[in-house]
Amino acid sequence: MGRYSITDIEKLTEVKAHTLRIWEKRYNLFNTKRTDTNIRFYDDEDLRYLLNVSLLLKYGHKISKVAAMTPESISEKVLELGSQNNLRDFEINSLISAMTDFDEIKFEKLVSNCLLRFGVETTVNEILYPFLEKIGVLWQIGSINPAQEHFMSNLIRQKLIVATDGLSIPDQRINQKFLLFLPEGELHEIGLLFANYIIRTRGNHTLY
Repeated sequence: MGRYSITDIEKLTEVKAHTLRIWEKRYNLFNTKRTDTNIRFYDDEDLRYLLNVSLLLKYGHKISKVAAMTPESISEKVLELGSQNNLRDFEINSLISAMTDFDEIKFEKLVSNCLLRFGVETTVNEILYPFLEKIGVLWQIGSINPAQEHFMSNLIRQKLIVATDGLSIPDQRINQKFLLFLPEGELHEIGLLFANYIIRTRGNHTLY
């Protein structure tokens, strides 16, 4: 089970810490958990709940109304929002939930659906990169298990490799050739894999 500070929750949900404290006092939105030294913290269940709440608020729902809803009703409203073709926040929040649970099946369904609806470039630019930015901050400050970040990064890496493998090999005699490589000691290749995909879709040849 993950443990998150109020600062972590603020970064992930984009709800200010001051606002979270007000919600806690005024609406009793969640049960406060505290360490032995009386420091407030949140667990995975709190995170999933607050992600859903913040999403509803972003799309016009009032906190007073949301606070009166059951968690099940909130989830149903979020699913209704998720059916909209132009919604990105739903996918990002769902990825965060999949990460905390190490849920590969949920990731697979979500990303495969996004790839069909939006295509590879839009999915990466508007969903996967913002997601990675969020978890990257938490990974750096040690608020999430590095295994969770590595788990999701590897699944994204696999998707990019499969997408690139499905492209035809360009004619080397006609088009440009690009050499792609990571600096020595650098192991994070998602950005380079995406660049490789983009270059190949433009009809150019790559040496990866």
